[in-house]
Amino acid sequence: MGTGASKAQSAQKENVVDNEEKATVIQNCSASTLPDNTSIRQQIVQSNPEDEEISEDIEQMVTITQKVPKPQQTRAEISLETEDVSVTFESFQHQSGALYTCFTQNGVRMYFDDEKGIVPFPQELYNQGKFLDPYDESGSIHDDIRQDSNENPSHLENNRTNSICIPGKGMVMTYIFEERINVCKYYDNDSDAWLILPLLWEMNLDFILHRVQQVKEALPAITDFKEILAALRLCNYDPDEVISTFFAMFGDSLQSNINGQQNFEPIALQREISKKDKKIEVLNKKLQESESELETLRLKCKYFEEEKRHLIQQAESLYEKVAELQNEQAKYLHEISEIKCKNTQITDKLQNYSPLNKGLLIKMLRDAHELSISNNKLRVLATSGLSEIGLSMEHVRSMTMSLRSSTKEIEEIRSLYQRETMERKLLYNQLQELRGNIRVFCRCRLDDKKGEHLEFLSDEDIAVNCNSSKKRFRYDQVFLPQCTQEDVFEGTLPIIRSCVDGYNVCILAYGQTGSGKTYTMMGTEQKPGVNIRSIRELLHICHERERVKYVIRISMLEIYNEGVWDLLSHDGNKQLEIRSHGKVVTLPGLTEMEVLNEEDIKRIMSFGEKNRTVASTKMNTESSRSHLIVIFTLNGVDTISGIASSSTLTLCDLAGSERISKTEAIGQRLVEAAAINKSLTALGQVFTALKTNSLHVPYRNSKLTHLLQPSLSGQAKACVFVNISPDVKDLGETLSSLQFGSSIQQIALGKPNPQSSNIKLGH
Repeated sequence: MGTGASKAQSAQKENVVDNEEKATVIQNCSASTLPDNTSIRQQIVQSNPEDEEISEDIEQMVTITQKVPKPQQTRAEISLETEDVSVTFESFQHQSGALYTCFTQNGVRMYFDDEKGIVPFPQELYNQGKFLDPYDESGSIHDDIRQDSNENPSHLENNRTNSICIPGKGMVMTYIFEERINVCKYYDNDSDAWLILPLLWEMNLDFILHRVQQVKEALPAITDFKEILAALRLCNYDPDEVISTFFAMFGDSLQSNINGQQNFEPIALQREISKKDKKIEVLNKKLQESESELETLRLKCKYFEEEKRHLIQQAESLYEKVAELQNEQAKYLHEISEIKCKNTQITDKLQNYSPLNKGLLIKMLRDAHELSISNNKLRVLATSGLSEIGLSMEHVRSMTMSLRSSTKEIEEIRSLYQRETMERKLLYNQLQELRGNIRVFCRCRLDDKKGEHLEFLSDEDIAVNCNSSKKRFRYDQVFLPQCTQEDVFEGTLPIIRSCVDGYNVCILAYGQTGSGKTYTMMGTEQKPGVNIRSIRELLHICHERERVKYVIRISMLEIYNEGVWDLLSHDGNKQLEIRSHGKVVTLPGLTEMEVLNEEDIKRIMSFGEKNRTVASTKMNTESSRSHLIVIFTLNGVDTISGIASSSTLTLCDLAGSERISKTEAIGQRLVEAAAINKSLTALGQVFTALKTNSLHVPYRNSKLTHLLQPSLSGQAKACVFVNISPDVKDLGETLSSLQFGSSIQQIALGKPNPQSSNIKLGH
């Protein structure tokens, strides 16, 4: 027999589902045309599994509530009209107990056979059974259920047994059977498990689409594809069993529901509320994830804004081209209209000419033809110009998409590189502080005529090409010629801040004359150097620490021709004597001035600068002929604990190291150069002795090294700026300065102790 036939036991078996699923099946038996496979797939792909599905379900519920049943139609025969097709469904009961589901289409009664498909209903079966009206049989079925319940009370006592009132069938008995069914699952790589495939995802399978279409063709009144898929799951994905189940459950009520919708709004609303609550939870989780991604998107926006600005500029350029082409097109169209007008006038004149002007007429026709060709060419040019603009815009869009795809990778690589660089520098600085090494920075003077002999390999490496060979030097930091005064000061900022913590700090600038030492240490009024910025930072930190009362004093002195001179003395330059008590060095009579703000510092340092000795040499028109030393004394008292701290910040601008043969110094300049070279040589001897851990360090070979003894004997944090010239003619002095800085970088002075002051300034 055909699959439309259903045994009584099979029909009862298919009706046994839980209350929620029964409500679902009954609700969606609405009369409308179900779309084909393509429309179903498009509906699933285009709909949002969360937001759009909610709106579609709500619209479907509103549509159901707005439909009004037509009382004129009978319960036995209700026509299903989809476009120009009329279909009527009926149920035929055979004498053997088999139930056939038939439908009448265009006056011909048909039914579904397993082997032949949809065929006409056989004439010989009319006398072997009868057609049923489900509304007439609902009462008898209810009575049979009651009779069976009276005859078999023990069976009804089972908790699997129940009953339900189905529209069009009345009260029917239900029973929960234990069966094994097929379940469609998918493998989830994240959880490493097989998970049940959701309804909306399952509808994308060709296997499911084929069965849904088969049920839809047999039951056009069932419009909800999710209801059909739910029934397929219960029927072990057997479409024939689903068709039989629906006909066995509802019979002709499938047809009556076309114009008489059942009222399932309470059940539908309850189910929709449950679905909406779950979707609200999912949306809340997505909201939290979106907030976490918001910060990442903001970072991307910065790059995208820059790219957008660039694209806007390109778009504006293209828009200008479009405007020009449009203007040209309007111009050409105007010319064409004028030509057509002239052509019309000429044609009118030709009509008035006599046959004797035939030659002139032919010439004018040729001119008109040429004008027409020119018109077509102009149209082609305008069209091609617009197409080129369209291609350019498409190219800009593709470039934008490619740039966006690479933005994430670039940001990740940049973040990793910056983090690795910061960690490496932090560990290196900690190691240098534990070892007490002298921090060495290299700075190259800015010069547009710089040769190719200098190579800045990284932030820490510099190479010099000399005699077909390359010498490489590494320092704590290498500043490019383009680096600003702010960049240079940032490198010394951690050392200067430690001065407030009670450490003695010494910063020196070393290099040949004209290499930018004084600019680095003193700077200009618009671009102050390390000296002004250091005391500015000290004042800022002292103001932040409100519970500690600080007193800052400044003194300035110079070492000229092996003599120590006080630059802040109001009685003129006063020569001072250096006195030593063990490792403690004092300068009796040195002038100290208290500073409260940055204006005091600028005023005092400007006064001291005027007393400094400078002179013109062949190497530098304003060469410093002395060593300038600025000393800041910082005394602090904690108002709560009463602990007192004392520290000094010594800033030293050394005179330029130079060869006497190059400077062409004579007379007094020659004496000054000899004294400068002597003190710098003594400084190099001190560094050499410290590097080799010599028992005797010749601090007293010069006034410079004698005065800097506390700063170079492990009682202070020291930092040296090696200033070099980018000029090729200074290659020898550049190599000498770089080698000097490389050698002192390896000196380990030992870890300094805080809250100690080794330079006692007398009065």
